Amino acid sequence: MHKNFHIIYRLKMSRLGGRRIAVVGDINLDIIAFHREYPDEGAEDLAEKAYMRHGGSGANIAHALSVLGGNVSIIGCVGDDPVGAMLVEGLAGAGVDTSAVQKTALEPTGIVYIVVSRSGERTMLAYRGANKHLMVEDVNGLLRDVSAAHISGYSVLEGSQQETAMKMLDWCRKNGVITTLDLCIPLASKDIAFLDRVAGGLSFVFINLQELASIMRRNSFRSAAELASRWGATIVLKKGGDGAEIIKPGGESIKLDALDVEVVDTTGAGDAFAAGFIYELVRGASLRECGERAVKLGGVVSTSVGGRLSL
Repeated sequence: MHKNFHIIYRLKMSRLGGRRIAVVGDINLDIIAFHREYPDEGAEDLAEKAYMRHGGSGANIAHALSVLGGNVSIIGCVGDDPVGAMLVEGLAGAGVDTSAVQKTALEPTGIVYIVVSRSGERTMLAYRGANKHLMVEDVNGLLRDVSAAHISGYSVLEGSQQETAMKMLDWCRKNGVITTLDLCIPLASKDIAFLDRVAGGLSFVFINLQELASIMRRNSFRSAAELASRWGATIVLKKGGDGAEIIKPGGESIKLDALDVEVVDTTGAGDAFAAGFIYELVRGASLRECGERAVKLGGVVSTSVGGRLSL
């Protein structure tokens, strides 16, 4: 494994010139179960099949970036338990720098039960556990040499992880670091003042149609373009089977078609999408090229079970 690590490291250095990407986000164990239908409260349904997979939005993105050839570090927290150790070992085995992953005895490692319907769409029931206990005092020490930082939307929801993620966002804004944020439904449900605090002035914000609808229902927005203008950030709108759209603060947009694939499981498709976009962004690609890579990777991941690209 030691020899393989150095081969992976040399590949990263040659493909991205040593530019480091930091990812702040959750590290979870996913239990992915395929059900005929989602049961009503108090009822039950037997899964046709189930799988255990390494997961977590932050971990999935860091893993994908490393597989693509990125020099990537993950900043997260797991429980002081065998599950956490296994998940961290899996990331390290893929070439991800895990030196900033913390362990806590306060709660177990995060676990997500994912119900996949016949159409391949997933519904998640999450226990975030140890994730929310991430605590970093020396933000400058972690980020001073990064070219880009990605923050998972879950990271700004609660606990000391929220404080840490907000410190990192502020540091990135102050130091001109390319910063991307991937929203999630719980974050999209927050009031607009909090969303402005999180997303305002960032480089790119990834958002899907359901999250956009949640924000528009609660506020007087009519389009993603209005959000892009308000936040001064480029919105990358994930539209599932309809592809994606990149919307700049000035209103200019780039539309991208979806990849034509047979969907098996959409778990992690959004994470792969974000990883593809970030990878091309750090390489200096055009926004269209970033979007094209993102759409392709999101489509590829949805053709198999779990949210990880194959090594």
